[in-house]
Amino acid sequence: LPTGADVPTPSRCHRRHFRAKSVYPALRCSTMEGLCTVPKITVALPTPFDEDQVDVPGLERMAGWVKEQGVNSVIAAGTTGEFAGMTFAERVLVLEATRRGLGVDGFLFANVSACCVDDAVQLARDAVRSNARPDALLLLPPFYHAPFSPAINAAGVEAFFRKFFNRLPRRFEADCAPGAERRVPPVFLYTFAWHTQQPISAEVYGRLCAEFPDRIAGVKASGMGLEQAQQFSLAAPGRAVLVGNGRINLDVLKAGLHVVSGDGVPVCWALSKLLRLVEANELGRAAAVQQALIRVWRGCVDKYDEIAADKAAFAKILRVSTKFETRPPLVPLAEAEAVDIQQAVEKLFAEVQAA
Repeated sequence: LPTGADVPTPSRCHRRHFRAKSVYPALRCSTMEGLCTVPKITVALPTPFDEDQVDVPGLERMAGWVKEQGVNSVIAAGTTGEFAGMTFAERVLVLEATRRGLGVDGFLFANVSACCVDDAVQLARDAVRSNARPDALLLLPPFYHAPFSPAINAAGVEAFFRKFFNRLPRRFEADCAPGAERRVPPVFLYTFAWHTQQPISAEVYGRLCAEFPDRIAGVKASGMGLEQAQQFSLAAPGRAVLVGNGRINLDVLKAGLHVVSGDGVPVCWALSKLLRLVEANELGRAAAVQQALIRVWRGCVDKYDEIAADKAAFAKILRVSTKFETRPPLVPLAEAEAVDIQQAVEKLFAEVQAA
């Protein structure tokens, strides 16, 4: 476990316990032919800060460490990455640093979420023209305004995405080579009603996929149950559904859907082992890993803000060693709380290793 020299660390033992080489072929699962492939497990990275500046070397270390644990797909500057508290330039900076740490073979999501359609298009342009070369874009519905009714919400959200796709070019001129063009990667819609107040319904998703079949590769569905997430698969068969709910990771994988995790990024070695056990049909052992994640990890993290907890965990991982620092309105954990997080990581490691 990457918290001290006296504890076995994933960097020493992940090859035997967590990172099976056979995972990688299974990770890249096709969505729609010609659009993209997406890994079975994706994690959303927190953005490390140092004196209110993006800690670029720390972010590179973090992305590289995550890849070493067997997870080859990440979201940069997403919800966990505090995108709402960053400038457009900082979001590109984070994206490029993440690519350097992840490597060219990693799958990188660029979050281009914004309340204004033209801002979202500009963020997409910045991402595509950057050195990050993202594999997919990620877009939330506009946030802040509470829906007046489910029907009006659905109509408004659908109109927002339709306007975005109608304004999004298929190619942007590359910064590094004037005259050269870069193809805009496919887009994943992102529904997280707990934060945005504006859910994307499966019906709206299905209609948008039918209208823009070569532009939408899937959906990131956070904070919902399995049955609700499966409605997205039924609405647009063949596209990837990334489910963000740490309590049902095992059920999600058994159902053939994809796991996405923000709270699980500091313990992503456990997610790697969970996937390997599901692939091997060792469901009893997989259940033990899932139960440990809920009882030990969620049991601790649920006492704190999730993003602050992630940052406290990474501060204690020697290979990463970033700071606790967050941007307002988030508040970093105190040292004693960080120790609580560290102890939970150590306990989880022991249980997952034994599973």
